[in-house]
Amino acid sequence: MKTKAKVVQVQQSDKNIPIEFYRIEESIDLFEFEGHYQYDFYQIYWFVAVDSPQEHEIDFISYPIKPQEIWIIYPGQVHHFDPRFSRGYCLAIDKHYFHSVLFKEAKQQFFTGHNQLKFEVTAEESLRLEYLHLLIEIEFNTHQRPTVLEQYLQLYIVHLQDLPLIAEKHIVLDERMHKLLQLIEEHYITQRKNEFYADQVALSVKRMNEILYQAIGKTLKQQLQERLALEAKRLVGYSEENIQTIADALNFSDVSYFNRFFKKLTHQTPKDFRAQVKKVQG
Repeated sequence: MKTKAKVVQVQQSDKNIPIEFYRIEESIDLFEFEGHYQYDFYQIYWFVAVDSPQEHEIDFISYPIKPQEIWIIYPGQVHHFDPRFSRGYCLAIDKHYFHSVLFKEAKQQFFTGHNQLKFEVTAEESLRLEYLHLLIEIEFNTHQRPTVLEQYLQLYIVHLQDLPLIAEKHIVLDERMHKLLQLIEEHYITQRKNEFYADQVALSVKRMNEILYQAIGKTLKQQLQERLALEAKRLVGYSEENIQTIADALNFSDVSYFNRFFKKLTHQTPKDFRAQVKKVQG
């Protein structure tokens, strides 16, 4: 992994290698402990051991780090943790490559970004996963053959699904709703009308909203607004762009409308939110 700037955008070191492998305790120099990082790829963290009570932050929400947990970090999420007090493994996986493997395994719905996935590593699965991590590590440090890494990743996904999901309710979506959430992720900046999304999933606006509400407890408008607000928080909190530029990037007609939208969804002005984030970062 390489950083362009403090926090901020992180890309994979070599786009020709779809999977990168790191031991957390041996890769501390990859992180600035005060930094918040936004990734353009998937990450899978297995926290094997934690020296003292620790937390990590994902999209402005803090979660405890506990031993023998595996966390999925999705592309676009902002992540922060101090690696000095944890031991374990990190896989960095190209998002297009990961999607292609999920498609082959018919597992896209399980790994939808709507769910913050974390798993408990059971004693039964721990040894299998240790061996699998070792195989991935050896391949990454030697031949780096994409076909071999793909086979290991497919096995990894199978074993992940044998683990108990922790805490958060996992929402299983039917094919249309999975497609709808993908469309929102792809078009939330440029397409804000119900009709666009209803046409894409071949449903009436009313029926689309009924099914979506049954699945995730939100209408399309609410889901769009929450996704837009999250991206606004990421840009306001973790970039140096001025508010006008951010409003333009998110397709708001004027900055005053953006300010009203931001305050309605976050109960803070963009200026106050940015000041709060900078204060937390020190």
